[in-house]
Amino acid sequence: MSFDLPKGILDNLAASERIHRVLKTRSIVNKPEYTVLTDRRLFYFNEKFLGRYDLADIPFSKLLEVKAERGRMSFGSIEFSSEELKKPITLNKVPKGDIEPFIEALEIALNNVAVAPLSIKRSKGLLGKMNWEFKKTPEMLFKSRPADGSSLERRDFFRQEDNKEALQQLKMRFVKGEITEEEYLKMRGLLY
Repeated sequence: MSFDLPKGILDNLAASERIHRVLKTRSIVNKPEYTVLTDRRLFYFNEKFLGRYDLADIPFSKLLEVKAERGRMSFGSIEFSSEELKKPITLNKVPKGDIEPFIEALEIALNNVAVAPLSIKRSKGLLGKMNWEFKKTPEMLFKSRPADGSSLERRDFFRQEDNKEALQQLKMRFVKGEITEEEYLKMRGLLY
């Protein structure tokens, strides 16, 4: 997938970092805000005028809580809390069609680095309204990879073996009946 991103985001990405999803707010008055899901972390990027911007980098291990709401009309909102941020990051006026694929991709990305599978609480309301909520428990553990001492470059986070392992786990969840065929196909599409 190719994404049209501001220079400030591209400057802060690692060389081998892959972007999975991008949420972009809609605004007539201000420049749009971005939330970028990569294979390692979440970025919040708020570009201002005259080349200024605010950037928050949230590694998956520091992510405490995610709340998302798809509204009845055209837009929804999403909120992120981190151990290092004083107040949560909230994006309003996110196109409602972009929220669900972003949450599904986030769930897969978090499950790829979590030791035990996590789940996101979903609640569906009337007329297309839907809520998602994820809270990290204190005992939740995330995998970490030791840095290669001979190189300062970051190693590729998703190796081919990791994709095979994730696909195998996904197939097992489908066979056990934990996920539907539709969810299986969506998640498999996000892996490749």
